[in-house]
Amino acid sequence: MIGVSAAELISRLVQAKAHLDRARELIRAAGSELHQARALIQAALEGTADQSTAAMVDRSSQQLGGAGVAVGQSAGKVDEILTRVRGLGGLGN
Repeated sequence: MIGVSAAELISRLVQAKAHLDRARELIRAAGSELHQARALIQAALEGTADQSTAAMVDRSSQQLGGAGVAVGQSAGKVDEILTRVRGLGGLGN
């Protein structure tokens, strides 16, 4: 990113953080929907031998939770970088 001003760098970091925060919200909402779907699937399959669909939804829900954690960690890293960049003398806010 040679030739990028400090103000532009900060602006890009703030924008990246906003995107990460939005992604985290969407992942949480999707996780909630998956949780509801899992309950419906389990109720529909109750008493049957085929539990593979419920297991698949369960795995997807767990993977989505992991993605949410990763996005949250990325947002935290961007916050750390912003704090450091803003702390450098003469860069402004």
